[in-house]
Amino acid sequence: MRKTTSILYCKLIFSNMIFISLLSCHSNCKVDAVLTASTENIAVTNSNIEPITKHLIPDLYFGIDSRGAAIKKTDIDKATSIYDFLNEGEQKQIEQINFTEIVIINNGRPTEKRELGRNAKLTAAQIKLLRSSPLFTQFSIKTNFNAKHSETGVLEERFFNPHLIIVPAKQASYINGEKALINYLRESSKENMTVIKDNKLNAVMIYFTVTKQGTITNVYIEQMITGYPSIDQKFVELIKNLPGKWSPAKNVKGELIDQELVFTFGPKDGC
Repeated sequence: MRKTTSILYCKLIFSNMIFISLLSCHSNCKVDAVLTASTENIAVTNSNIEPITKHLIPDLYFGIDSRGAAIKKTDIDKATSIYDFLNEGEQKQIEQINFTEIVIINNGRPTEKRELGRNAKLTAAQIKLLRSSPLFTQFSIKTNFNAKHSETGVLEERFFNPHLIIVPAKQASYINGEKALINYLRESSKENMTVIKDNKLNAVMIYFTVTKQGTITNVYIEQMITGYPSIDQKFVELIKNLPGKWSPAKNVKGELIDQELVFTFGPKDGC
């Protein structure tokens, strides 16, 4: 009897152990299934996340100046030689001048207003053309000449053809300084640069007039654009609403006059 009772007790204990093991296995299997499903869901979710695209932005140039290389009206009125328009390095290259040509430029295009010369001395017609041109006239002054090859010493034909603009005795200027102006334009346009793709960017030139009252007017883009309308429009808006004041241009008599300037923006290697 006692032996039979012991056997039944052992069976009961064994059965309980099996039942507990089954319960534990069932619970663990559920947890494993949940973990597996969660991991799969995370994997699927991660596969739908788009990779972050790096926006490659080139080194940028910001500048404000006149429409061309500036030459004062007072210097124009004193010029008698082609050398008055060339720097020292350019002058040293010239062995013999073949001819010179002064051409008036209008809206970026050469006109028929032009005069030829045969040596370094400006002709009477060339002097008259220059001195009769009003402020802000654009012109090119071409010098065709012979220069020695740096290695062989043989003479070869070359030319200089700078584009200049006649400016007043005192040009319009931003009262807080050009550096402050450029910093403002740079910082205020930073967020707009994120649209630049694959380091591709063209230069834009935005023209504006500083009036004799020191205000900004007539802001426009002539031809060149960046290729990103949002950037072009941003700079137009910034130029129209520049903070601070401007000091107007003055002619040789000290009279206040309007002056057109140009803001240039683009890659440093393309401006």
